[in-house]
Amino acid sequence: MNTKKINDFKLGVLGYPLSHTLSPNIHNYWLSVYKLNGVYEKVEVSPKDLKYFFSKNIMQYRGLNVTIPHKVDVFNYMDEVSDSAKVIGAINCITLSDNKLIGSNTDADGFMQGLTNAYSSINFENKNALVIGAGGASRAIIHSLQMKSVRNISVTNRSQDRLQSLKQIFDNKISVIDWGAMYEQIKNFNLIINCTSLGMLGKDDIKIDLSHQKEKSLVIDLVYNPLETRLVVEAKRNNHDFLNGIPMLLNQAALSWVRWLAINPRITDELISNISNSIT
Repeated sequence: MNTKKINDFKLGVLGYPLSHTLSPNIHNYWLSVYKLNGVYEKVEVSPKDLKYFFSKNIMQYRGLNVTIPHKVDVFNYMDEVSDSAKVIGAINCITLSDNKLIGSNTDADGFMQGLTNAYSSINFENKNALVIGAGGASRAIIHSLQMKSVRNISVTNRSQDRLQSLKQIFDNKISVIDWGAMYEQIKNFNLIINCTSLGMLGKDDIKIDLSHQKEKSLVIDLVYNPLETRLVVEAKRNNHDFLNGIPMLLNQAALSWVRWLAINPRITDELISNISNSIT
């Protein structure tokens, strides 16, 4: 006898590998809090098996988060793609609606929501921003900053080719600076955002000196493991405002729920504590 309830549903995170993902911790917490009869699971699919997954297994999920290495390749399987995902060039959220697969990106809005929750009085128009990195995360952050009319956005990256490509994507509305020049020019920026994996797990830290900033700055590191990277510690040491990657992680996850379930889940202190404790 099949005892499965009619309102059972499945959500998940699609990627490969998925050994370090925190997404199940976040979403299953909310499923429990809201007493929903669903499950959120890891959907580990290798690149060579992605086509098979979309042809045979995708319809069993109401929604999926998408992570490395599939954020670009899943474009091929969508019926609709949001404007923000097109600009950012990556999909991190898939919603099944009326038998259509809708791809979107919650990174830009998730970043901005986390930032404005932490610093509600921030004036974006007087910010001179430096984005470190030229990958998918940086594209989301640049898009987010442009939507807030940030005065000037500069980007630096170790690969010059990716820098020039990024400049073209954003119609030459961003400036680029050499990686080596960043260490001298950093003092001119009052909003600094690390979008690279440098500093993750305490490895290959960004060794930036923030003791000579021309004004108090806001320093954001999208890395959340460890909770305090060398960059965050340097910001604290010099009395700058700072933020790690946890707010963006949780807010982009919450925006997925809005798309899948029409619920805006609360980011409680308990959830923040649970996620932080799972990292330390």
